[in-house]
Amino acid sequence: MTETVTVKQEIIEKIAAAGLRLRFDKVALRLIDSLQSALAEIVPEDQTLIITLTAPIRLPAKTAIAIEDLVRDGPPDSEVRNTIHGNHIRLCRVAGVSADMPRVVGFVHNPDSDASLILTLAEARLLGRNPFSPEA
Repeated sequence: MTETVTVKQEIIEKIAAAGLRLRFDKVALRLIDSLQSALAEIVPEDQTLIITLTAPIRLPAKTAIAIEDLVRDGPPDSEVRNTIHGNHIRLCRVAGVSADMPRVVGFVHNPDSDASLILTLAEARLLGRNPFSPEA
């Protein structure tokens, strides 16, 4: 497995251990793959863009285009919260990641899952920190 796949799998395991439910249906996986492909070249090498998105995704192509438009000029400097075609999305740029980290990671979750905790767990893994330590 590549480092990127391993890192993403570790984040998924931490999210599951926290009791949060992610979605891995065909629509969710295709949307995340599409976003990763489209946005990887936009995000600088020392950064990662984390995307969270609530399910169900009724308009995946239009949702992907809208998210791409938000990021096209570069990842946001601060966290972005938005609702696109009925889906709550959050975008978070993490700076200072090592070059072997993925440039874009995305997670589709159930509406009752805490997107803030998903972002915290993902950011901690990308930066090699304990998400629950005082300096995190």
